[in-house]
Order: sequence, then C-alpha cells, then structure tokens
Amino acid sequence: MTITQISIWNHALGFLGARTVASERENTPEAIQCRLYWDSARRQVLRDFPWSFAQRRAWLGRLPLPAGYEAEFRFAYALPRDSLKVHEVRHEGISVRPFAVAQGADGAPCLLTDASRALLLYTADVRQCALFDDLFAHTLARRLASLVAVPLLKNNSQKVAELEKLYAESLPRAREAAAAELGKTRADDAWIAARREVA
Repeated sequence: MTITQISIWNHALGFLGARTVASERENTPEAIQCRLYWDSARRQVLRDFPWSFAQRRAWLGRLPLPAGYEAEFRFAYALPRDSLKVHEVRHEGISVRPFAVAQGADGAPCLLTDASRALLLYTADVRQCALFDDLFAHTLARRLASLVAVPLLKNNSQKVAELEKLYAESLPRAREAAAAELGKTRADDAWIAARREVA
C-alpha cells in the first residue's frame, strides 16, 4: 500500500484518539493542526536520523570564502537546494575532511572546508510520501502526534509526554533496521568470545 500524507495524518490522529480526516483541505481542527505542523514534523524526523531513502551525494560548486574564515578553511561551496542536514565532506570523494556550515555573502548557507574538490553526503528534504519507508512513516506519525497533541487535547501534558516518549523509542528501532541493511552484525557477547579462545 502506498504511503500518503493523509494516511500519516490519520495514523498520528489515531495516537491521540482523535477523529480522522478525509482530506488535507478540511477545515476541521484536526486537519488544520496537521497542516500547520506537517512540514516541521517531517523535517525534524529527517534530521533526527539518516534515513536511507533520504541520503544523497553531490559534487559541490565553489563560492567565494566568506570573510573571517581564512584561518580555518580554504574553500566555500554552495549547498544543494534540498540539503537538510550535512553528514560528511570528502575530498576528491575519498578522504573525509572537517567542515562547517556558515552564512555566505548572499545570505544563503554555504559549506566551508579545506577540500579542493568536495563531495557532500547529506540528508535531503524529501517531500514525496511515496518515497518514505514504513518505519519512517510510523515514526513521523508519532512526531506529528506529539506536536498536534497540545492544541487538540487542550494541554494534556501527560499525553504529550507519552507521545514524546513514543517518538524517542522509534529512533533506536530505525538504527537497528539501518544497521541490518548495511550488513552489520552485532558483536558476540564476551562469554562467547571467551569460549572461542579456550577452544
């Protein structure tokens, strides 16, 4: 089944025990609050974990180095328009280099580094729900629920705290799933390693 924005909204509203919505354009309190917090919730969840569907790589275009950074960095680069979070910068696409994000001369954010040819690894601001995986959609629903809970439940602080906890508990599951996709295996317990040495 294709993941849609409305399905995530209704999943979030389900966590609250609130009425579901049939359209993103409804003027019900539930739809209004979901509309208000949707983009913020989506960007927060994308930033909180490097979801595989949102990872991108891009060779960067050079910019003038902003004044005041000459002692720390040699080069400035324009960030991709869809860049939401920078993870790594590689010189010639190979060696990892230090970096910082600063304000460029035009007021837009730029990347500072000493890599003369920079490959950027970053999280993109993915808006198309069809690209989301199930775990991300579920986690996003939990985040959205925690944000809309205050206006919809009239400051029910206990429920808000419960929803914040549910969201926080989703992130370790995402890390486990990502590790499995990368083929990483869990290290043996110490007693297993000890038995191998004895044998």
